[in-house]
Amino acid sequence: MLRSLVGSEMCIRDRGIIGLGAISPLHIRAILDRGQKITAICDVDAARCKKINDEFNLRAKEYSDYNQMIDSGEVDVIHVCLPHYLHSEVICKALSKDIHVLCEKPLAINFEQLNAIEKAVKNSSATLGVCFQNRYNASVLYLKEFFKGKEITAATANLVWQRDEKYYASGAWRGKKQYEGGGVMINQAIHSLDLLQWFCGMPETVIAHCSNNSLQGVIDVEDTAYGLFSLKNGGNFIINATNSAASCFPIVLMFQSKTDAVELSGDNLIVNGKFVTKSDGTPIFGKEEWGVGHNNLIREFYNCLENGKKFPIDFYEASKTVKLILKMYQSNGEKVNI
Repeated sequence: MLRSLVGSEMCIRDRGIIGLGAISPLHIRAILDRGQKITAICDVDAARCKKINDEFNLRAKEYSDYNQMIDSGEVDVIHVCLPHYLHSEVICKALSKDIHVLCEKPLAINFEQLNAIEKAVKNSSATLGVCFQNRYNASVLYLKEFFKGKEITAATANLVWQRDEKYYASGAWRGKKQYEGGGVMINQAIHSLDLLQWFCGMPETVIAHCSNNSLQGVIDVEDTAYGLFSLKNGGNFIINATNSAASCFPIVLMFQSKTDAVELSGDNLIVNGKFVTKSDGTPIFGKEEWGVGHNNLIREFYNCLENGKKFPIDFYEASKTVKLILKMYQSNGEKVNI
């Protein structure tokens, strides 16, 4: 492990990826795009390690046991791209060795894991960051600035997607409460809920309904969820999410203050009935590849590490959305305090 300190700045030289499934290439490309090296990769599937090494010409050391990678002392930062139920134990292990961690969502799948991670964070000198990459989309950043100083009194998010039996068969952990922690809310709609609370603030109560409407006997988690969250200012926000549609539709988020109404639908941003454009009349953001948010988030994560700054999506920030989802699961149609 090589760390050179200059004042409050740190040079991060050795990076490792734990878990080489579908999301890992976004992390790998973002690191390589910065001109940085990945020195270690880990997956229980040795063939997958070799494939990733060859595909990206990494020449990284290969591990099949994440404990061995962490205990090796050869990495400064690890990226956790594992199934949900493993996030907590890997985070806690790495932080105990003062290794920086960037973890995929969700941070945890129950309150016990959240408590364990919080304890690890308090006892570590390392940084923990979590991937809520949609916060780094151009449209979202524009809206965050637009609503600065304004109070949002009503908001909603609608996610209507399709996830079939084949999708859940792609991983033994998928669709199982014990391993995934939940269904559409904790896997797909978590990003939309994160944006709602980021813009509106943490709510006081929730009434939620979660059900499995299309994959009974296939999964033991929800494919459909509704949540009504009350805000301190007397307003509320609502989330509707389902994976039971016959096709996937653009996610729609809407926000309203006393003076403004905003709609974000897919790549289209409409403020007070008008499409948002740059001064030359072109859209403020065009259709971008899946993963651009990851690239921006990972760039900032390393900039924060290298310049001794606080990464904004830390344990305390990322845990907010997990807590909201866990409260939705507790509700079962009854009002629950948050």
